[in-house]
Amino acid sequence: MRVCGSIPATVSIFLLCLLLNPSLGAEENEIPLTIHDKKGRWNVQWGYNRDYFTQSDINFRGPGYRYTLKAVDARDKPESFKADVYLNPSKFEIPQYNLKFIYYFTDRFFLSFGQDHMKYVVTPGQTVKYSGYIDPGVIPKNQLALSPEAAAFIYLFPGHVQEMAGYHGGDQTITLTPDILKYEHTDGLNYLFLDFGWITPLYTSADGLSGISLISSIGGGPVVCRSDVRVLGKGQNNNFHVSGYGVSGYVATRYEFSRTYYIEFGGKGGYIDLTDVLTSGGSNRASQNFGFLELILSGGIAI
Repeated sequence: MRVCGSIPATVSIFLLCLLLNPSLGAEENEIPLTIHDKKGRWNVQWGYNRDYFTQSDINFRGPGYRYTLKAVDARDKPESFKADVYLNPSKFEIPQYNLKFIYYFTDRFFLSFGQDHMKYVVTPGQTVKYSGYIDPGVIPKNQLALSPEAAAFIYLFPGHVQEMAGYHGGDQTITLTPDILKYEHTDGLNYLFLDFGWITPLYTSADGLSGISLISSIGGGPVVCRSDVRVLGKGQNNNFHVSGYGVSGYVATRYEFSRTYYIEFGGKGGYIDLTDVLTSGGSNRASQNFGFLELILSGGIAI
């Protein structure tokens, strides 16, 4: 009877030990989690970019005109560093930024989606060739709603915009002054993407809690533009509009300094086709396609 009575006491002591020291109930050979144990985890990533674009033929169409400006140069428009902008959450949309959400469905493979907020500005003052037709009546009609910068240029050089009237075979050249064109996607050239990607470890610390990896992904999605355009002096800063699509590939080097935080530097290259760009109101439109390269510095956190 004394032996049987000692069993509950023994069990009670054992359970008390488990509560005070949970590791006694763990497998002796259990492997601690490392930075490579990613399956089922989400990451949020934020960064900034610089953008580079290939030359592009820009096609303009509307009542009374259809013409093409050829091999047009463009650049990005990065915001200079100001603490009030870059460190102010209420102004996050001003710089050229990147936002990405990542889900690992295995330890190595993931899906990501997000937005690359780029800015595209046709370089003013460049000389380009052009072809197509502009009804001579379109030019004085547009001058009834001139932008201030176009009005000043037309006042100083009244004959310049008249060179665009009529038929043109493609050998003529024109300088892109304010009376001819202002063309920007500065609020912006918003590439919304869904990517499939994979991570390749390059170096891992002995404790498994820091390391360097190669990140690769491919994908595509719609491009939403807010285009500030003046065509032959007339135009407006348009509303956000789904203007086309893009496809891209991304390669980056990532340094993880815990299972929670990392920094990443990479490049994304791709192709954008804008088939329906809003210009000067009504049915007036533009279209273009070009290649792009982004250099992206970002940081991420696991959630």
